[in-house]
Amino acid sequence: MSGPSAFRGSRGAGADGSQRASAAQPRATRGSGGVQAELRQSTVLLVHPRDSDGDAVLREIRRVGCRVEMAWPAPTLPPIGFDFALVAIDADVLATAPWLSGEPPVPVVAVVDGDKGVPVDVLRLSNAQAVLVKPCQPAAVLSNLALARNIFSYERRLLNKVAKLEETLHASRQIEQAKLILMTQKKLRANEAYDYLRRQAMTKQMSVAAISAALVDAYGLME
Repeated sequence: MSGPSAFRGSRGAGADGSQRASAAQPRATRGSGGVQAELRQSTVLLVHPRDSDGDAVLREIRRVGCRVEMAWPAPTLPPIGFDFALVAIDADVLATAPWLSGEPPVPVVAVVDGDKGVPVDVLRLSNAQAVLVKPCQPAAVLSNLALARNIFSYERRLLNKVAKLEETLHASRQIEQAKLILMTQKKLRANEAYDYLRRQAMTKQMSVAAISAALVDAYGLME
C-alpha cells in the first residue's frame, strides 16, 4: 500500500527524489482502538537524507505501524495528505522548505542527532511541536507523535480563538464608527444611534455588525 504524494503536483519517485514506503498494517478507522491505535495507523512524511540514519528512523517508524513516505531533499511545498511530518531540521532545510517556518498544515516533529544536536534558533524557526532524538526507538516515535498532535491541535484552537476575537473587535469598531456617523448626520445620542442600527438590522434581517459595515462603507464612498 503506497502513501500519498509528498507535496502538491508529484506522485511517486521523481525529480524531487521522494521515495514511497509502506507498513504492513492497513489504516485503521479513527476511534477504533483509542489514541495509540490512531497514532500507529498514521501516515507520515519523513524528510531525511537517504543514509544509514535515515534508514534507521524509517525502520523505527515502520515498526510503530505507520505508513511512511520518505523525501529528500525537503519538498518546497507543504505536504498534503499526511498526518505528520518528521523532518531532519537544519538551516538548509528551513531555506528549502519555507512552509516549516510558516504554518505547517500538519504536526511537525524535528529529527535531530543526539550527539550533534541543532541550534536553538533553527529549532525555534521550524515551528516543530516535538523533537525526536536519534537513535530512536518505536516508543519514542509514538510518544513524539502524540505530543506533536496535542500541541498542534492546541495551537490551532488558539489561532481560531484569536481570529474570532479579531473579527469581534473589528465588528465593534465598525459599530462605533456607524454610531458616530449617525450621531453626526442625524443628531442622535449614542443609545439612539445604536437603536437605529438595531432596527435597521431587524428590518433587513442582517446583523448589527453587517449593517454598520455597510453604513461605514457607504459613508466612505460619499466623502
